[in-house]
Amino acid sequence: MAVYEHRAWKGFLLPAVLPGAHRITAGLGEGFQDVLSRIPAGCRLFVFHINLTLSARVPFDREKLVGELRARGVTVRNAGITDISKRAVQRACARAGVATATAPRQGDPGEPLLVKTNCNYHGVRECELTLPQRRMLGYEAPHDMPSSRAEGEYRVMRRDEVPPAIWASPHWVVERYITNAAHRFHRVYLAGEAMVVSRVHDSAVFKKMPVGITRESYYLETSDAGRPAALPADVAGAAAMSARVSDAARVEYGAFDLVSDDHGDLYLIDVNTTPSWGDGGHPDLLAYLGAGLVRNPDGG
Repeated sequence: MAVYEHRAWKGFLLPAVLPGAHRITAGLGEGFQDVLSRIPAGCRLFVFHINLTLSARVPFDREKLVGELRARGVTVRNAGITDISKRAVQRACARAGVATATAPRQGDPGEPLLVKTNCNYHGVRECELTLPQRRMLGYEAPHDMPSSRAEGEYRVMRRDEVPPAIWASPHWVVERYITNAAHRFHRVYLAGEAMVVSRVHDSAVFKKMPVGITRESYYLETSDAGRPAALPADVAGAAAMSARVSDAARVEYGAFDLVSDDHGDLYLIDVNTTPSWGDGGHPDLLAYLGAGLVRNPDGG
C-alpha cells in the first residue's frame, strides 16, 4: 500500500486506517515519473492524499500516473477528485440531484447566511503556498487570497450584512446557515466499499467532530447506502446522500459533513479527502474502513 500525501500525515485518518502503508511525500511541481520511481515493489493499492483544495497538478501528468498504475494492476483511490472547493462540492450536490446549500444573493434580508472561504479548511494549506506555487496549481486570482486562517475564518451574517465584495469574490462563498434545535450533525466516512455514519450532537455554531465527542456510529457497505433497512431515518438519509454525492464527485475515500434543518431536510456542507483524526481511538471503526479501502473494487 502506498499513500501519496501532501501535508496530511500525523493526526490524519488515513494513516490510522492504513497503518502499514508506505508514505510517499508529494513534491509540488514534480512529474508522474518522479512518483513512479518511489512506489514500492509489489504495491497493490495507491491512495491520493493531497491536503489542498486543488490537486489536479499534483503531480503534473496525473492522468498518466493513474494510467500506469492501473496498467500494473494497482487499485487507485481518489484518482478523479481534484477539486474540493466549496463551490465544487455544491456543484456535485446539484449533479447528484440533492439539495444544495448555496445561498442566492436575492432573498430575505434578515436570513442568517454562512460566509466561508471557497478553499478547504479556511484556506490554511493555501496560505502556506508561495504565489508561484498557487499559480502553478491553478488557483484563481492567487495573489488575492486570504493570508492566514484568522483572515479566512467563517462567520454567520444576515443577508443584508454581506458586503458586495464577498458575493463577487472568487475566494468566498455564501451558503445557507443550516441548523436544528437538537444540534444534530452527521459525519459520513467513506473508504472504498465501506461507509460509517457517525451521528453527534454539537451545540457549536460551526459543527465539527472534536476528539472525544460522543458519537453513535453505524456501519454499512456503500452498495447498501440506498437501502435503509433497519437504520434510523436520519442515518439512512445521510448515507444515501453521501453515496450519491461521492459518485458525482468521484470520491472513494474521505469524510462528508451533513446538517439538517428543523424539518429534517439534510444538506451536505463539506467534503474532505484528507480528514483529520488525532488520537481519536475507535479501533473497530478504523479496521472497518481499512478493510473497505484495500478491497479491490472488482471484488478481489
